[in-house]
Amino acid sequence: MKKRFFTFLLSLLAWTAFSQQAQPDIPNIKVVLVGTFHFGDTGDRGRTAFDDLFSPKRQAEFQSFTNQLARLKPDKIFVENVPARQPHWDSTLTLYQQKRLDTNSVRNEIFQIAVRVASKAGLSQVICVDHHQSLPYDKLQDFEKRTEKDSVAQKKMAAYKLLSLQYPYPKQTQKLATSTLASYYLYINSPQADASNRADYFVYSPAYGYDDDYTGVEMITSWYDRNAKIFTNILRKADPKDKVYIVLFGSSHMLPLRHYFQNSPLFDVVDLSSVIKP
Repeated sequence: MKKRFFTFLLSLLAWTAFSQQAQPDIPNIKVVLVGTFHFGDTGDRGRTAFDDLFSPKRQAEFQSFTNQLARLKPDKIFVENVPARQPHWDSTLTLYQQKRLDTNSVRNEIFQIAVRVASKAGLSQVICVDHHQSLPYDKLQDFEKRTEKDSVAQKKMAAYKLLSLQYPYPKQTQKLATSTLASYYLYINSPQADASNRADYFVYSPAYGYDDDYTGVEMITSWYDRNAKIFTNILRKADPKDKVYIVLFGSSHMLPLRHYFQNSPLFDVVDLSSVIKP
């Protein structure tokens, strides 16, 4: 019995060593997360006024910004649109590459950034990986109405509400109107700007609920669930031969997406500040 076990152990060790040698040394894919603001052509809550988008000054800034991203030679660029919209963006990129569509024609960050970078990097697609999923804002509003005059509920929530109200909501300290495009993008992708996302989902949302009511938790889990599906859509397009990805999504997506990418053994997250120079 001992001899057979020893022989089996040697065989197992030999197979393990062979397997490790046979495994190719595949480097992690570098991922540049570009949190963006929406340029005003969307119903998204995060849209931003961008009145001078088509001005010569702004268009020159876009040229510089996209040149810097294109120098990364990305293998794939992932954008905030659902897969059903893929044919639209395929044709848009083709028209742009054929010089039948200029940069003063489309008020959209996917076009102004992702399509430009894809064209400069010689890519045939910007890949749509979004997953639409409504957040339960209505449940938060219903909870407020239900409990605002309920003394028992207010008492049960008092301790945490006091803690959350003592946490001042982070204020935006840099404005697009007075910033270059590059410096504004560096700001909205900074830990300072990301603090408002942490406040929304880890300070204020948990205050909605008491006892077995977890209304605020539904908000948090719904947001993380949507972004987990976005991350999975990106995984489904991943190729071991790829070296660099750019992910262009609304900046509020960056907190959960960064969490997923940083905890995956397949990717290395590259900070935008190491790529873009103001």
